[in-house]
Amino acid sequence: MENFILYFAKASALLAVFFLAYYFLLRKETFFTSNRWFLLAGILTSLALPLVIFKKIVWTEPVVRHYVPVETGAYPMTYVSDFPKTEIPPIIQEPSLEINWLYVVAGIYLIGMLFFLGKFIRDFWALKKIFKNQTIETCGSFKLVDTDRIQSPFSFFNYIVYNSNRFRQEELDNILEHEKVHSSQMHSADMIISQLFCIAFWFNPFAWLHKKAIVQNLEFIADSTALKMVSDRIIYQKTLLKVSAPHHCIPITNHFFQSLIKKRIVMLNTDQSKKRNSWKYAIVLPLLTVFMLQFQVETVAQEKSSKKAIQETNPYEFKIDKNSTDDYLKLQSEIFKKNNGIDVKFSKVKRNADKEIVAIKTTYKDKDGNSGNSYLKSDEPIQPFVLKKEDDKVVISSPKNTFYGRTTNGSSVVVSADKLEMPTPPTPPTPPVMPAMPAMPNTPPVPQFPTPPMPPTVAYNEDSKEWKEFEKKMKEFETKMEAKDGEMAKFEKAMEKYGEEMEAAFSKDFEKQMEEFEKKMEIFEEQMEAYAKQMEEQMEKNLR
Repeated sequence: MENFILYFAKASALLAVFFLAYYFLLRKETFFTSNRWFLLAGILTSLALPLVIFKKIVWTEPVVRHYVPVETGAYPMTYVSDFPKTEIPPIIQEPSLEINWLYVVAGIYLIGMLFFLGKFIRDFWALKKIFKNQTIETCGSFKLVDTDRIQSPFSFFNYIVYNSNRFRQEELDNILEHEKVHSSQMHSADMIISQLFCIAFWFNPFAWLHKKAIVQNLEFIADSTALKMVSDRIIYQKTLLKVSAPHHCIPITNHFFQSLIKKRIVMLNTDQSKKRNSWKYAIVLPLLTVFMLQFQVETVAQEKSSKKAIQETNPYEFKIDKNSTDDYLKLQSEIFKKNNGIDVKFSKVKRNADKEIVAIKTTYKDKDGNSGNSYLKSDEPIQPFVLKKEDDKVVISSPKNTFYGRTTNGSSVVVSADKLEMPTPPTPPTPPVMPAMPAMPNTPPVPQFPTPPMPPTVAYNEDSKEWKEFEKKMKEFETKMEAKDGEMAKFEKAMEKYGEEMEAAFSKDFEKQMEEFEKKMEIFEEQMEAYAKQMEEQMEKNLR
């Protein structure tokens, strides 16, 4: 559960990076097609990048691991099942009421996701009802549906739906050119992707703002392309204003009407952006790099492999002490051979009057014919020792840390612990500290805009009383929206101030700090490589 929460947090943060970069750097540029792919890349990157994990291996020196079995004198079989069992009465605890908040959060998330998923399915159902029993006219690759069931024209993939009773022929031609751009460039796919993303990340306000930016940019693309096909720019803009009244719209479709009509008209009359401004798209790359270095690098400690190092390759080993019986030695030899493929035999076993072992010879031979032996003999009872397999060799460890092994020619070899010098590891480098992110200003609240008038339900006739009254109300609505002291003007000023505060927050000082941090990270990587190499050379020198 914690992994899912962490994934959603990372994905939300990445989407915020892309949206803020678009809003403050790209929103006013006329690179509409490039903006389309940038916004889609924001969704795909935020979904995929948190799943990409880079593993950084830190090599450490091999560690000798010893397995010490149960004392063999009292229980020669060394099986847990051979020990006497003691019945322990079960402890009954009173159940306590404990709330798992992770499940509570998961439940809230699922409820919200199912709610928005239901609305998404309902939109498809509403779309199906519009198409039901309608005459579809094929025009090239487009399918035109003329119906009085809608007020605002829209397109959905290659379907273009409109109500011809509401528009003059010249206006209808402009609308069809606009919707054909949506259809031919598959803008409905963008709408569905952004809608599904909002369903999965319904709790993230940046997901909804990102979707709104995608919708707005698609309208800019359709407007700029359609304007090249129409004969009169002024009539096209008047058509935008005429259908600017809100109607019941299906979110997964591309509507000719959008609430930000004023911005669409402004962008239609904006000069083309200069190509040198394309550098703004690369602004997210250093931020993504910092994200990967800070959150997506997993450090894994791994032991160095060395044939000269004493390492454990098989977990099975057994202990021999002065009280080990002949049956125990025979049984352990069989188990050792079965697990490790090495035949071990004990001979020249001598015991004192107390039946304690004072001498024992160990002979071992593997399936390749390699063999070796060791012999312990003393007037006193032998000290316990462990027999095990390491690196295809039989190793016998005594309490004095003396290791008995065999060479490649099968002869026995003894290495005393006092001859083993453990290297002093070098001091690892200290990673640089990332500069603190600047404080983000508060986003200005969205004001309550005036409500546009509703168009009459009768067929369009510019001389009719109803339509003249509607045009009068529309002019009053436009006057309120364009008023210098109106809500729209106040909101735009607040957003401009917010943008200045954001630019001030990400000042040149912060950019300079980030550049210095990246340089330090490159130096740190080189130091880590040198550190790992130094550790390896030190160990190899010690093992010679």
